[in-house]
Amino acid sequence: MTRLLLTAAATLAAALTAPAHFAFVVPDKSGAKAAVVFSEDLESDPDVPIARVAGLKLTLRDAAGKDTPLEHKAEKQSLAVTLPGDGPRVVFGTVVFGVLQKGDAKPFLLAYHPKALVGAVPADRATVGDKLPAELVPVAEAGKVRLKLVAGGQPVAGAEVNLIEPDGDKTKLKTGADGLTAALDGTGQFGAWVRYTEVKAGELGGKKYEEVRHYPTLVVSVGETGLPPLPKAVSSLGAITCDGHLYVYGGHGGKTHHYDTSIVLDTFQRVKLDGGTAWEKLPGGPRVQGMNLAAHGGKVYRAGGMQPRNAPGTPTDNVSIADAEVFDPASGRWAKLPPLPAPRSSHDLVAVGDRLVAVGGWEMKGKGTRTAWHDTALVLDLAAKEPKWEAIPQPFQRRALAAAVVGSKVYVVGGMTPDGPNRRVDVLDLETKQWSRGPDLPGTDRGAFAPAACAVGGKVVVNTGAGPLYRLNGDTWEQVGQAARKRIVGRLLPHGPDAVVLVGGAAGGENVAAVEVIRLAEVGEKVAADR
Repeated sequence: MTRLLLTAAATLAAALTAPAHFAFVVPDKSGAKAAVVFSEDLESDPDVPIARVAGLKLTLRDAAGKDTPLEHKAEKQSLAVTLPGDGPRVVFGTVVFGVLQKGDAKPFLLAYHPKALVGAVPADRATVGDKLPAELVPVAEAGKVRLKLVAGGQPVAGAEVNLIEPDGDKTKLKTGADGLTAALDGTGQFGAWVRYTEVKAGELGGKKYEEVRHYPTLVVSVGETGLPPLPKAVSSLGAITCDGHLYVYGGHGGKTHHYDTSIVLDTFQRVKLDGGTAWEKLPGGPRVQGMNLAAHGGKVYRAGGMQPRNAPGTPTDNVSIADAEVFDPASGRWAKLPPLPAPRSSHDLVAVGDRLVAVGGWEMKGKGTRTAWHDTALVLDLAAKEPKWEAIPQPFQRRALAAAVVGSKVYVVGGMTPDGPNRRVDVLDLETKQWSRGPDLPGTDRGAFAPAACAVGGKVVVNTGAGPLYRLNGDTWEQVGQAARKRIVGRLLPHGPDAVVLVGGAAGGENVAAVEVIRLAEVGEKVAADR
């Protein structure tokens, strides 16, 4: 017993004189494991024994809110933890360090409260609540994340939050009256710690203390959402959500404005939307870009697109194709559909009930041949005994546009005309086969080139290359989000009742691999300003 007391005293004495160290739970990229470190940052400190926090009690809370105690195993400089299950989870715990006193100051009880988020944890699950006396909570606002200090269920104002950025740099943030810091800048795995002092007297191990110093820590990935990046950065791709997965087909995988048979992809892959950690390779098809995917009846549809015929290092020779196919996840096979009446690319494809609708686009006919702009939309009734494409005249000629479906109406947004980019919005009512005009997109004509669109909660949502996300509310566009990474020729897909997934695209002359989940602001809610 004497030896134990001497060891404890030595440990506390060392803690008073050593640089500040904190307990962090650091999940790995797979989300299957985590390491607990006692350090100044998210890396283990070889000079500090991990035994100092070996008494840590950890709990895992799954997406359904169920808590499960976790075991940890001591390794050389960390505690190894296995994280059961998949999907979004929260890991949290407490370790009481002991009673300390610095000089003539009040003796205090020192306690660490590490917490980590694994994946895109829903807002109502990111707060542990009364399981911790104080905690840092990430709050997503229109694509950006702020940190909130909560103690006893109430926000704490005026606290200094110490931030460890993904590149290892350290900064300090201050909580406002609402307990929130400024938005975190950048993407990647962030660490944070803060001191919260509770005036509370007590006794531990025969030593009295007059206050408790709580050190909540947090590890959270920002902009990485728990969904893995695309296996290859790609733009002008096809993407859709279907049967709980995100599907991605083809696209442009090289330098902007360069085309050959090695740059345009023939790959087809998917990842689970709820906690998926790896992309599953599926049977591919033709090398193609400049098309989209649609989903209907649990199947994935593809029609048209552009493919190069030239080998690497030879002059560009691009042609549009008319191929149309459907993929059945149950059989894992593609099946042929009636081809488009004419080759078409740089268009969009959506499903409206039992009908596929292709809008906009042009026909590229190869090197030295003039491209023809399409002036009809095409409709394929999948419920027909012998489906065939029906043409509906378009009141426009545009490509690099986006389409979204609300009820029986197809909203065709932005894009490029023969005279340049255009913010125009046209609406096709499939019941009447009549077109009408919607309010033009906000911003500049240039910003309307190659937007991405989908419908969430019965309303059209659009992301433009300038970064903002707009939602059409009646006849008015309102900003409801901001992409962390500005991009064009990407894809936007619904993700639950109040969020979207932004996939692929091009930014600054290079393609984007990041898969970004953005929560949409409520009407009247403040949207974080653009960086």
